[in-house]
Amino acid sequence: MAVSPAYAEGLAQPIAAIYQQAELIMLEILARHLSQGTTLPDWAERKLLEVQLINARIAGQLTTLSGTSAQEIAAAITKAYNRGQAGAVADLNKLVSDSLRTAEAHYAGLPDVMALVQETTDSVTAAHSRILRAVDDIYRQTVQEASAQVLVGTQTRLQATQRVFDRLTQNGITGFVDKAGRAWDLSSYVEMAVRTASGRAAVQGHTDRLQANGYRLVIVSDAPQDCPLCRPWDGKILSLGGLVPGADDTLDAAEAAGLFHPSCRHSLSAYQEGVTKPAHAYPDAEGYRAQQQQRYLERGIRRWKRQSATALTPEAKRAASAKVRVWQQRSREHAAQTGVARKYAREQVGQAH
Repeated sequence: MAVSPAYAEGLAQPIAAIYQQAELIMLEILARHLSQGTTLPDWAERKLLEVQLINARIAGQLTTLSGTSAQEIAAAITKAYNRGQAGAVADLNKLVSDSLRTAEAHYAGLPDVMALVQETTDSVTAAHSRILRAVDDIYRQTVQEASAQVLVGTQTRLQATQRVFDRLTQNGITGFVDKAGRAWDLSSYVEMAVRTASGRAAVQGHTDRLQANGYRLVIVSDAPQDCPLCRPWDGKILSLGGLVPGADDTLDAAEAAGLFHPSCRHSLSAYQEGVTKPAHAYPDAEGYRAQQQQRYLERGIRRWKRQSATALTPEAKRAASAKVRVWQQRSREHAAQTGVARKYAREQVGQAH
């Protein structure tokens, strides 16, 4: 059976759900403090005096997250590796059957995957300090900007606070910027990190098992709705552990060039000349664009659900809830027009997938 990083996607979802809930709790803490005492003349001074209390509450949330996430990350990566191994066994059995020869499927024992577990855990927990700084910045900036807007006299303090807070938190708690300059919200960052590591573990488990049984060639699938980054590798034959005759390139080189990036839909399977059927290309650029549009609509739904959950006034909550319905309708129409299935779990905020 072919293996793909996509097969490990579900393993990251429980961890992402934990962080979604934590992010919502943190934003609710900020909203609750900001909405109190807005009619008092010294509101700004009072709010800034509460910073240490808020930081202590958020730090408590992060301490709880550290222990829980470390356990979940280790479980996800180990399970992904084992799934890769199981896929390799199915692959080997098929090759043996197709070539009418006998072979023993030697087991590649679970290696020291703790390095990958530790790397991922460190990446996630290192983000906690950035979360604390981001929360502190959101709170202070809301107080300062809202106070300045009230001085102009066009809004009440509560209205000004709501407007500033919505703008600063429309994408959640963002403090993570990737190499492309994109800002990630907390739960998306964690999901991406764990999904990527689990995908790597699944592929590693598969290739370890193949090499233990003497197979050094694999073939890349032709993935539907693939992106321009990994499309050049459709149907390529790759070698494991260095370039060998019959291979177009090495798996290491392909991965360095973009194959198996986060959310990659390609898969690998064992290749044997004369036995393995080549992959047939079926480019689907329109399908890829439709999928990307779905991701955009999911982010919009989450954004307005988040603003509804952290609204400071009933009016703001009603307005945000109305926006949720608008974006959900857009998502329904997009699904009907393109055939892309909606992933309702990805439209949720603070709920388990």
